[in-house]
Amino acid sequence: MSGQPTPSRARALLASLRIPNAPSVLSNAWFGYMLGCFYLGDRTGASTELPLVIIAGLCLYFAGNLANDWFDRKWDATHRPERALPAGLFQPIYYLLTAAILAASGLAAAASVNLPTLGSGVAILVLIGIYTWLHKRTRWAVLPMGLCRAGLYLMGACAAMPDVWLEEAVNSLRGSSTATSGMVFTPVDALRLLWFFTTHALGVLIYIAGLSLAARYESTEHPPHGMVLLSRAMLLLPLAAMSCWWMSWYPLPTLVGLVPFAIWLSLSLTRFRSPVPKFVSALLAGIPLIDFISCVPLAISLAAPDLRFVEQPLLVATVTIPLVAFALGRLLQRVAPAT
Repeated sequence: MSGQPTPSRARALLASLRIPNAPSVLSNAWFGYMLGCFYLGDRTGASTELPLVIIAGLCLYFAGNLANDWFDRKWDATHRPERALPAGLFQPIYYLLTAAILAASGLAAAASVNLPTLGSGVAILVLIGIYTWLHKRTRWAVLPMGLCRAGLYLMGACAAMPDVWLEEAVNSLRGSSTATSGMVFTPVDALRLLWFFTTHALGVLIYIAGLSLAARYESTEHPPHGMVLLSRAMLLLPLAAMSCWWMSWYPLPTLVGLVPFAIWLSLSLTRFRSPVPKFVSALLAGIPLIDFISCVPLAISLAAPDLRFVEQPLLVATVTIPLVAFALGRLLQRVAPAT
């Protein structure tokens, strides 16, 4: 490739990267980080770990998309000839090498935070490989794809861990009172973190699975009625998985957090229902709104009682970033397709 890329090549590359979905990756990593702050650390502001984990998540996401297009290039030549590789806009080796560089960069960024963050990044990369290998072979490949999203939350939470988290967690479990950072991490904290993380990640995973089923079957001439109903039920799950019992001591804020997602899902199932690419793009844009459901009570839980909420910028960002990510994702869908 020589010279500057033409606009058509630039747009094709952005489409290969699935650039409209990048804001949702940021939102996922951000929520994971804030959840980790609440349960594993005592953070009053964003530190260098936060941008590093976001960079790691974006690099791994872009690497997976490029690797997916490289792996599917022969299938795309028949079914998606408008994509960059079958259209001859780029050489396949370019995508493969760029994917490898991005993957290495993502793991390097994760490793610079701490070992658990690196472990999460490696797990995401393995899941990307599994999905890339299986996604044209079985509908169950949606599970590793959804687990990649769950891995972003885990990676964000790991980035918020203090350097001595493991030592103090082990001491706490042994009943030792020795601690060096002032962190109080009990088995109850661990169970709460696991429960809240699982409900949120499960809601996102099943939403993505429902999205994938909707894309698969609604593009057919006569979609199976049972599969359509199943996909609808899976899309609705976040309304139940993260309802007022997500943080039972803050039921009203959680219910408030449900409103934007419920409105957008209703629009996606009606106004944006067809054509199918428009429907799928709308559903993809809604992923940060699932984060917003849990971010509202989480921010209130983190708020210092002696300060006004607007005086705590990290908490303001906690509730605004998912909304900004949603809006930015929709805006970027005008630049390149999300699928």
